[in-house]
Amino acid sequence: MAKYITPALTLTSNSYDATTNPGPTSSPLNISVSDLIDVTEVRSFVIDVSTTNVQLIDADQIASSVSAGTDGGFLYLRNLTEGLATTADIYIGHGTAGELQGTTTTRLMTLKPGEFSFFGYDLEADLIVDASASVVGALEAMYFVRTGTA
Repeated sequence: MAKYITPALTLTSNSYDATTNPGPTSSPLNISVSDLIDVTEVRSFVIDVSTTNVQLIDADQIASSVSAGTDGGFLYLRNLTEGLATTADIYIGHGTAGELQGTTTTRLMTLKPGEFSFFGYDLEADLIVDASASVVGALEAMYFVRTGTA
């Protein structure tokens, strides 16, 4: 039996000349999209971060053989350090399977305290995480697998 998630994204802003909460564009912005996604499994975890990079997701542990566009899923990441005594920028990157050295990792994004991301992930490379400071319980991750390869 299929299981589904319904992600939705809404972006709104005022025009740049608005007196309250001015936006980044000359016209008001209102974009809303959603989708119905069939998932086979959800993997959820909260991890500690530090200035030493570690593997967030080992693509080989999720699927031994990968067909891009067929295998994979969606990843939700959230920086939980907002409001804590120690906050951190969290860096997400990708690299070759099993290699954690900075020279083999390419940064994809920085999550400031309180920020989040939701994106497709096809298991083509490992995901790596490090941060500007060491914080316990700093990064929440949920991987929604959309294939039978999990």
